[in-house]
Amino acid sequence: MKKYLTFSLFLSITTLIYSQPQKLIVKADNGPTEFRYWASDGKQLPFYDLSPTITLNQGEVKTIHLSGDAILYKIVSERKVLTIYATANCTDTVYLHRDSLFFGGDNKPYNLYLTEAEKADKYCRDYSRSRNHPLSKVNSLAEFKAMVSSRKAEDYNLLKNKAVATGFIQQQSLFADLRYKALFLKKMISLYKSPDLTQEWIEEFKNTDFHFADETSRQSEWFREILEDYACAKSFIIEKRNPTEVGDTINTFLFNNYCNILSGNNLEYATACLLYNDIFQKEYSKDTPALYSRFITLFPNSPYSEILAPEIEKIAALYNQNPENNKIHIINYDTEPESFADMITPFAGKVIYIDIWATTCAPCLQALAEADKAKQKISCSDDVIFLYLSVDRDRAHEKWEKIINHYNLEGYHYRVNEHTAQIIYTTFGDSRGVLSIPRYVIVDKNGKIAFTNAAPLADTPKVTEQLKTLLK
Repeated sequence: MKKYLTFSLFLSITTLIYSQPQKLIVKADNGPTEFRYWASDGKQLPFYDLSPTITLNQGEVKTIHLSGDAILYKIVSERKVLTIYATANCTDTVYLHRDSLFFGGDNKPYNLYLTEAEKADKYCRDYSRSRNHPLSKVNSLAEFKAMVSSRKAEDYNLLKNKAVATGFIQQQSLFADLRYKALFLKKMISLYKSPDLTQEWIEEFKNTDFHFADETSRQSEWFREILEDYACAKSFIIEKRNPTEVGDTINTFLFNNYCNILSGNNLEYATACLLYNDIFQKEYSKDTPALYSRFITLFPNSPYSEILAPEIEKIAALYNQNPENNKIHIINYDTEPESFADMITPFAGKVIYIDIWATTCAPCLQALAEADKAKQKISCSDDVIFLYLSVDRDRAHEKWEKIINHYNLEGYHYRVNEHTAQIIYTTFGDSRGVLSIPRYVIVDKNGKIAFTNAAPLADTPKVTEQLKTLLK
């Protein structure tokens, strides 16, 4: 299986003077391996789809040349997540061999520290991922602080023993502080509406410096996460706002909060990341174009506009369209379906190709973007009906209709409600009722499910073959 390595380049704060390009030599034991890299220096948007791609074949060695001072490289693969450090006039190497890592070069001591620092990051990230985290049942602030202080002390001691460059120590000390403050916020939010959320937690929150004014903070991978959690904690815990007030305007909620929390370059970077995240995740939020207008008012000369503007135009076009295609049909049942058989009754005697999707599913939207073109290549008769079943909730109704017309999805469309959603999840979900989407199903002329995992429309030869077996 092809492995993907993602390289994030973090510009560190050092006392070194700008010099010659540094070299990073990379080798992996398998190939071909595709990886991406970018300077995540608190200036470039940290999204891998904006980065260049390099392929490393088996046994091949690649040398990457980068200009600048000391830089941190974040490498993410299927098996490893690591950070390596490279400085001007130096050549550093990293070799990924099976489950082992080998470092070479002048910065080897720094790289060994960063491998340990990644373990500390994982400890903090795992709080939200594992029920068995050591802090899961620790609700006392005093006990929480004691456990965190112990781990922070270990991190700092390791840092001072491994590193010698003052700038590196200062940067990594800040990053360590941020990771544990992110953990504090997650713990506090987990206690929301719990009697264990005492006044002590509230006062600790109010008295904590989250380093929002420090421009080095945005070089940390925790920066955006801390911002979002801080905004939620402040609004819903401290100010006692009702989370339901936010509804579908989460981006507006966060944008407003960021404007109150940040200023200057940190605000520009955070709001640009917020907007691009909506694009990257294909959320297509209705408030995003308006937020972009606010963004360019605040930062009329922002370099991020070159990246954001074309994508924002697409979202604006989605909500400003005037659909006129009479081959797009929204289903309104006369009576509420009580079973899957009831749902497909209007298409009795037809072969039905079903696409189960949601507006919040990025892979679904990628497939829908090609659906109209793919259907034109499929050889089938008028006896085939295309039925799109959306598992979106009520609040996504407008976006659902807009996307249908935006992608010119000719066929029949139905958005499930609470009752019919249960029918879909029971019929096509696994033993736990979990449904993976996009999901494609083909029903024969007798209303029987012929293919529970049909080929996607993009695989036109396979879809055509499956349909033809039912049209004989």
